[in-house]
Amino acid sequence: MNITIPNLYDSDYQLWLENTINQLRRGDFQSVDWQNLLEELADLGKS
Repeated sequence: MNITIPNLYDSDYQLWLENTINQLRRGDFQSVDWQNLLEELADLGKS
């Protein structure tokens, strides 16, 4: 089963979050799911 990163966000949020954190720490910015990450950050400002 091949899960793309945007689908990972919808199917396994915790794994998506861990993966995103690791990508940012490694400086692997091209692989980051920016659309969902930016949405999550924007939602933080609403609470």
